[in-house]
Amino acid sequence: MEKFRILTIDGGGLRGVVPLTILKKVEEKIAEINALKGLKPQKIWEYFDLIAGTSTGGLITCAITLKDPLTNSSKYSLNDIMEIYINRGNEIFPQYNGLQKLLHNITDIFSPSFSDKGIKKVFRDVVGNARLKDCLKPIMISTYDLTNNIPLFFKWTEAQADENLNAELYDICRSTSAGPTYLPGYNFFYPKNPDTENPDRNCIDGGVYVNNPALAALAEFSKNHKYYLPSTSTDTDIDYRSVFVLSIGTGSHSTPIYSNKSKNKGELFWAKAISDIMMRGVNLTTDYEMNEMMEKNNYLRLTIDIDNDEHAIMTNSSKETMDYLIKATQSQVTTNSKKLNEIEAFLHKAS
Repeated sequence: MEKFRILTIDGGGLRGVVPLTILKKVEEKIAEINALKGLKPQKIWEYFDLIAGTSTGGLITCAITLKDPLTNSSKYSLNDIMEIYINRGNEIFPQYNGLQKLLHNITDIFSPSFSDKGIKKVFRDVVGNARLKDCLKPIMISTYDLTNNIPLFFKWTEAQADENLNAELYDICRSTSAGPTYLPGYNFFYPKNPDTENPDRNCIDGGVYVNNPALAALAEFSKNHKYYLPSTSTDTDIDYRSVFVLSIGTGSHSTPIYSNKSKNKGELFWAKAISDIMMRGVNLTTDYEMNEMMEKNNYLRLTIDIDNDEHAIMTNSSKETMDYLIKATQSQVTTNSKKLNEIEAFLHKAS
């Protein structure tokens, strides 16, 4: 069986600068390996065969695969997307100080912490009116549909087969990133299964159930391998020795919560803490499952530990936090000799 390469990107708000920093290094390493073989450099979207993302990972997935109709190549480079996070993150998640911050903390007990005014503008500017089929490679993005109370995946493959499922990337990005407590849910019409589901969707962040989409992406390939690899159309089994998965996280907050801090706490404390706890638990569980299922050295997980409470906040758009996350990623991954060896070993085997 020919090799099949999957890239997955976790959710995590503005901590999306972490996977972007990692992907820039991965792209460099791909170019180095290709040069040794006398091949041209490849962009991330060219190298991988299926890309899946949740929440901010879904935004990055859409952006790196979005086709520029003038060039028939990718509209955005990784540097372009990084600039959007750094320069426009504050439009989505404004920072407050003094009395303004106090009033904000009071009102967000009763309503989402941020309005959708900023996210509407930024997302529309980035993806315009492009649709799922306008992506250069197969992608899969997750959200959770509250109307039908079901997980919902937007798939490039389904859009190819049914124009009704060729959703706007704007709708997809709004749906996958509507984090509960942070942003309002997102409502739009999507008739994926009109016989059993209400197409009037009310969607929230896919991170509530699949923040790390690595296993979901592997399941998607396993079920539809005959579509992704026509050469396997007569195969009854998949040769997983030829399947490679690179899973990239947005960092996890490593500060422990001891009993004296949590045992007598109520809704206000847990509403703020549970998102990161849930993300960490889901991410680690998926990582365990992938390590157990995948062929040795065919799966690589790259992420960082965040040891600062303030910089771990997924909506913190300050320059200080952006700088911290980028530098932490550089020290823990992209300039870390052990991690670089793991990246090179994975890419050599997958190439």
